[in-house]
Amino acid sequence: MKKLTGILLVICMLLSVISLAACSAGSGMNNSSMDSSGGSGGYGGGYGKPGLNGSMGSEKGDGFMEDTMGDSDAMAPEMPDDSVSEGVSEGESGEGADKDTPVPDEKPVTLPAGMITAGAWNDNTYYSAWLDLFKQGINQNGKFYNYTNPSYSWGFNSLERIKVHVSDGEAVAGASVVAADSQGNVLFKAVTDAEGNAYLFTDANEGTVTVTSGEGSATAQFTAEERDLTVTLDASGDKLNVIEIMLVVDVTGSMGDEISFLKAELADVINRIAENDSETVIKLAMLFYRDTDDRVPFDYYDFTDVTVGDGLSTMKKALNKQYAEGGGDYPEAVDQALDIAVNQQWSTGATTKIIFHVLDAPAHEGDQYATKLVNATKTAAEKGIRICPIICSGAMDSTEYTMREAAIYTGGTFIFVTDDSGIGGSHHDPQLPNVTVELLNSLMVRLVKGYHTGDFAPPVYWKEDPSLNNK
Repeated sequence: MKKLTGILLVICMLLSVISLAACSAGSGMNNSSMDSSGGSGGYGGGYGKPGLNGSMGSEKGDGFMEDTMGDSDAMAPEMPDDSVSEGVSEGESGEGADKDTPVPDEKPVTLPAGMITAGAWNDNTYYSAWLDLFKQGINQNGKFYNYTNPSYSWGFNSLERIKVHVSDGEAVAGASVVAADSQGNVLFKAVTDAEGNAYLFTDANEGTVTVTSGEGSATAQFTAEERDLTVTLDASGDKLNVIEIMLVVDVTGSMGDEISFLKAELADVINRIAENDSETVIKLAMLFYRDTDDRVPFDYYDFTDVTVGDGLSTMKKALNKQYAEGGGDYPEAVDQALDIAVNQQWSTGATTKIIFHVLDAPAHEGDQYATKLVNATKTAAEKGIRICPIICSGAMDSTEYTMREAAIYTGGTFIFVTDDSGIGGSHHDPQLPNVTVELLNSLMVRLVKGYHTGDFAPPVYWKEDPSLNNK
């Protein structure tokens, strides 16, 4: 059985993002832009702190695990009874909620929030470096060279990209961008982000890009040589002050005492939300998944406004019902989970849409799984959903490859948990240069704010994060 140490802890960190973003969005959310070496979540060197290669595994969090994991009050919740149906169960926030699944009693929270460390990388920002991973060298092949073989690529092909920047005098967010060949056959669909950029992937040598936003529409031609386009609109639609976040979380394997961390993070989220005075509407949905043969392979909770009423409390109850179980082999139902996630009721307007996909294993191999995975990723791109995978302990190259493809296809950011905090088992090292190791919750806040405003703040080295002063 594969390891899943730390995954539910990551869920908590992600929930903290929602509340922190809500607190910031209504008060301007303006941060210092990253320079040309920084981009949207991808970092060049120059922050004055060691990168991953020099720092992973060197710190153990000052005995944090030893002091907390033996807490007898940090018990896992009772497992639901066998009345839970197989397939996709719909949680309390949607119709048909499973009212019989027991919610464990709350325990006093004694653990601090914000303990997991992570790094992030945006392959669209560093596209030439991404292409180098697939090259065949005289003495050494690129890291992902084997995936250039169509038999191993899972159906992804991100080696030919069209980058489109849309402007009406300012960057246009939420514009629909469609690439078609010379016969009018649609090749790829995408939506511009808050910086006005859309990324389309096709190996066609020529064709047309059509951009629409509100009452505005324009076209441009692409060729094999000209694939970096700027399109100007006479009119455009408005960006809405709405953030939609979905957590898609692998909950296979042993959870252990992560439940205690989970409750600590939930308490932190509730406290922050209670202080929220934001005008930004933040909607949260959650999908927990295992594998197709498990007793409850999927458990979904529909979009809920967590900035008003008892929305966050509803999601807290949903999280309290989760437990880790099943998934006896390495691959999991990643393709089906993403298919379910992208086909939920996301808004059709120009909103900020993000999937944080927490996992430590890829989809099963085989044409049916690969097709579903790629199609779900393309659907996300068409809807403007940025997939930001977060790989945890136990992940290997196949997980890294497929999740970086999902991120680059959708304009998302690849995130990986590191060993620096000493929490959890050994983590996969993507060997990315000059990445600043951050606190995961701060990293998530930074990305949510960046995707919503187009203004990405630089990362903060985890030991210098101001939030540590509150612990």
